[in-house]
Amino acid sequence: MKKNLKSAVYQHLKLTNDFQNFFDFPDFREMRPIIREAVQQIAQAGFSTPVLPVKVEHQALIIEQQLERETRKYQQQGGFFPNQQSELHNLIRLYTNLLQTISQRKIIDQEIEDIIYAGNQTRQSLRNLKKLAGTGPLYQNTKDKELIPGTFYDVITRQLIRPYLIDPQGQMVPENVTHNGRQIVIQMITYCYRDWDSYLTHQYDEQYNIKNERGLTSSEYYDKLEANELKYADHAYAEVIADTFNEFEKILVPDYCNTLDIMSTNIEQILMNHPRLRIQLNQVIIRNFKLDAHGIMHVMDIPIKDIKNKYNYYRQNFS
Repeated sequence: MKKNLKSAVYQHLKLTNDFQNFFDFPDFREMRPIIREAVQQIAQAGFSTPVLPVKVEHQALIIEQQLERETRKYQQQGGFFPNQQSELHNLIRLYTNLLQTISQRKIIDQEIEDIIYAGNQTRQSLRNLKKLAGTGPLYQNTKDKELIPGTFYDVITRQLIRPYLIDPQGQMVPENVTHNGRQIVIQMITYCYRDWDSYLTHQYDEQYNIKNERGLTSSEYYDKLEANELKYADHAYAEVIADTFNEFEKILVPDYCNTLDIMSTNIEQILMNHPRLRIQLNQVIIRNFKLDAHGIMHVMDIPIKDIKNKYNYYRQNFS
């Protein structure tokens, strides 16, 4: 969108909307990758010690959801209730942190200026909210950051980290899990709480920007598309997890439980009462997560190979 057209659109929004939500700005789709990069920097800065990238991603998703959900809540309310004052101030500080992070980029072009403008307009709208009488709902991220003991993801993870236990007879606790094992635990926690639809939307947004980027050679174009697909290749786990859950459900319902809930049914308790089931469920995990003779997972081998083969073919035949 050209600068003069953007200015006209933004001015129209300013005149027609008391509350300006940058999640509703007409070119938010183009803004989102830069905003997400800044959110990831904020998430990274929130850890006092180095952590795995997957944990940063999990925290970044929490921040991103908080930004949009809280902003929309206050937009719909048209004000804030007294019990929400502290929450609102924290949200405004989060916007300030976001804008400061974006402003620190080495190159501040028109696109970055537009993002800063849009973010600041939303921040100003939040600052100008009127005080309402009564009480209102507080934002609560109810998603636990750990696996719920005995439930679906917990049972799977206990099987996946067996090769990484320091004491094979010991428990799945941090002091008994190697670094690589702990990475798998964090990975499964992330998958447990990840919004897969939103995750794929992120990928499509980035693909859209690559396809609209000018001046790229064919080789550069395919390199960027390949890097994008490799970055999001782990969405293959969504299908594996879904298939595994469906197979668990066929085995357990209704003979061992009335329903199987992914976040609440205590499968481990069922296995304690019916030990033979453990072998059956473990076989499902071994097959779907492609565990080798040593118990090492190979879910990503084929998806990564397919992506690399595809782009090698494109480079050889269309460059």
